Amino acid sequence: MSRFKILVFLLAVGIAGSVLAAAYWYYTRVLGHETVVQGQIKKMQGKHTSLPDPGVRRFDEAMEFINASNYAEGRKALYRLLDSFPETSAGPEARRIIGELNMDMLFSQEANPQRKDYIVQPGDSMGLIARKNQTSVECIMRANGMLSTNLQPGDHLFVFPLDFEIVVDISSKTVQLWRGTREKGYFFKEYQALEVRLPPGMKAPAETVIQAKSAWHNGKAVTSENPLFISADKWLVGHKTGFNLRGLPKAKPLVDKTTTPSQPAAATKGKSKGGSKAANKVVDDDDDDGLAGIPETGVFLAREDIEELFTIVRTQTKLFVAR
Repeated sequence: MSRFKILVFLLAVGIAGSVLAAAYWYYTRVLGHETVVQGQIKKMQGKHTSLPDPGVRRFDEAMEFINASNYAEGRKALYRLLDSFPETSAGPEARRIIGELNMDMLFSQEANPQRKDYIVQPGDSMGLIARKNQTSVECIMRANGMLSTNLQPGDHLFVFPLDFEIVVDISSKTVQLWRGTREKGYFFKEYQALEVRLPPGMKAPAETVIQAKSAWHNGKAVTSENPLFISADKWLVGHKTGFNLRGLPKAKPLVDKTTTPSQPAAATKGKSKGGSKAANKVVDDDDDDGLAGIPETGVFLAREDIEELFTIVRTQTKLFVAR
């Protein structure tokens, strides 16, 4: 009996020893290895080392085409770069260069396949021609180097359609133009917003359209025929109240509650009993305090960016707001 007990005891000790040996092997070979690897990773992170960005090499290859004046191939290479490596550090610069190339092609007589010659007919006006050709008055004037909207029957004008969609990304504060649609078109150009502020009740994602285009000088609306139009504050007015694309103005107009949301009136420096008289007053141009005195909501852009958008965006253009 005692021998049997001794045998059982020795068997139990053997099993326990085997378990401990297996546990030791697992710890040293598996857990220990993972600990070493994690330590090496932390050490590498401490030295700010990172894997090479393959997009940078693709970007350099695209720039070789552009520097050799092969803009078409360079543009294609940049598009391939963004498609293959959307998170590359070269992405912002690639989008900027694509945008500049696309704008040059849009107004080029040779590179724009949609460009056509339009002969002015009796009774034509710039607005009528723009509507018939799905373009804008400002685009026609820029494409033809015009300083006036005066026309004569028989005049030749270069025209081309403007078929864009706008995407405002709140998180990155960017405004993207897409040619055609986002689903079936292609990225055209990106602008960096100075500020994006949604009006009350508007939440992203949202969809709206450009309801109107307006230009304001010292609180008064001006048309493209007016010499003051060049220096006027441009607005792309969204269908949703308070959601406009615009620049930081010299004179800071406010939305006059007695007018429609698409017609901003001038700001005043004090209270006035006469609403219409107050609307004719303006803030001094040198009284510049950033975003103060202008609508609290909307998408605020650099003046040169809103000028460009104002030229190539038509009313009823779709606008999407993304988170």
